[in-house]
Amino acid sequence: MCLRDLVRELREYRGVSRKSEVSDLASRLLRIPEGDLLASIGEDAAAIDYGDRVLLLAADGIMEDLISTDPYWAGYCSVLVNVNDIAAMGGMPLALVDIISCSDSDVRERIAEGLGHASEKFGVPVVGGHLHPDTTYSAIDVAVLGETDTQHLVRSSGAVAGHDILFAMDLDGQFTPRIPYSWDTSSLKDTDEVRRGLASMHAVAPMISAGKDISNPGSLGSAGMLLEASGAGGRVDVNSIPKPDNVELVQWLKAYQGCGFVVTCEPTQTESVAREFSRRGLIAAACGSVEDGNRMSVESEGDREMLFDFSTDTLGCRPPQRI
Repeated sequence: MCLRDLVRELREYRGVSRKSEVSDLASRLLRIPEGDLLASIGEDAAAIDYGDRVLLLAADGIMEDLISTDPYWAGYCSVLVNVNDIAAMGGMPLALVDIISCSDSDVRERIAEGLGHASEKFGVPVVGGHLHPDTTYSAIDVAVLGETDTQHLVRSSGAVAGHDILFAMDLDGQFTPRIPYSWDTSSLKDTDEVRRGLASMHAVAPMISAGKDISNPGSLGSAGMLLEASGAGGRVDVNSIPKPDNVELVQWLKAYQGCGFVVTCEPTQTESVAREFSRRGLIAAACGSVEDGNRMSVESEGDREMLFDFSTDTLGCRPPQRI
């Protein structure tokens, strides 16, 4: 696939295109960080100053077609996506609450089974929730509470021109059957190994300027979210991104990483950051750099194409504006 075709496919990918709906709603509802609120718009979780700790609060829902395809995996992923949001902010998750909306008792049971398995796997208890047993649709939504401290708080919005862009991924995984963009790196591992990967962002936090987990928009879409939140541009060499040998590049770039992050840091810190990720089971590589401006481009074998122009494109992470 030529680079231009790759760009077109990534821009049309549902995990990327659906993000454009976020900005307007967020601007109406979310508070601009000030006082006790340290992070909000464009971040993976809200960060709240709480004495000598920082509380992290996030919520996420699972796409309806995933529930239809595999209710068990939908329940599992409802935990996965939330604990990854806390990990991306340099924190560790403390507890979860859930909302299950489903009139089919068999589907509810499968959702709950997956949710419970993930709760045990990640070592994060479900402490409450709510059930709608009479809906005309099926949905699972989860909110998570986590914590960190100010020295280890990671924001998406801190990328600086001239800093390296690194992708860090757990390549020891497999795609979930019938769900081609779900890269599972946790269900077959023990809790200690899974939590070591989750703690990697806390470990590298003092060395990085920005970070985000690689989620529904895939590797490049998540990097785009980070750059948009930072009010910056950047470039990425797609062939430098860590990848398993037996996976096609386009599938990999669209994949939701079971444990994967994109971070930025000063070039002098790149080797140390990659080494720390490696200690925790993730392969990390510098794949580009942050640039001034509002465009994100991708490169491959001497070719270069613009992926996002944040003067017209949005992934729902535009820097907040005070009115």
